[in-house]
Amino acid sequence: DTDASIDALWFRIPRIENGNDQSMNIMQDGKMLVMLNRSDYWQCADVIKKGKFEDIKAAGFAAFKASIGALDPRLALGVQSLSSWDDVKFLGVTVDHLETWHRPGLLCIGDAAHAMSPAGGVGINLAIQDAVGAANILIPAFRSGVPSDADTARVQSRREFPARMTQRLQINLHKHGIIPFVSNPAHRTKLPFVVWLVSKLPILRRIPARLVGMGFRPERVEVKW
Repeated sequence: DTDASIDALWFRIPRIENGNDQSMNIMQDGKMLVMLNRSDYWQCADVIKKGKFEDIKAAGFAAFKASIGALDPRLALGVQSLSSWDDVKFLGVTVDHLETWHRPGLLCIGDAAHAMSPAGGVGINLAIQDAVGAANILIPAFRSGVPSDADTARVQSRREFPARMTQRLQINLHKHGIIPFVSNPAHRTKLPFVVWLVSKLPILRRIPARLVGMGFRPERVEVKW
């Protein structure tokens, strides 16, 4: 288990048409809110420091709604659709991994092998790539009999590196980007040199986009189904 440092409060509010329909992150007054456009509603994630949910609940639901509505005009009306804490789902963020993904007759992939932070939304990408990587190794093994423990070990050997590297990026983002901000709104995090360089040279922006979208080890179907 790795110290994820953050949790998230998930909720949805109606989307009011106002000319701006882009999914985005809002960072303001010590709050970090993710807004995902789901056509007729916003799927929102209020990112909080781990262990702070009880303090937020103690302050009252009205205070919580007011803090969200103050972040953006698009939220001021929509947030009134939230009637109680039942409309808000607590997500305890975990970033962890199994040391061994397999036993005889069993293979764990995706979240079963490596739970990811929601940062970057890459968990589903890795799970699908795990499945494709496993298929490329296990389908030939099934055709010749029953996959051995060595076959499932090959899957872990291939897929563990991209999972662990992605988790390291997520933890660094938590520690150096998210936590300093939500812990102290006045804090101004100094950008790491690599991040600063990417922000100054647009041609380099394809690199983090590819790492998020494709991963450290993209998979392609290599066997006939």
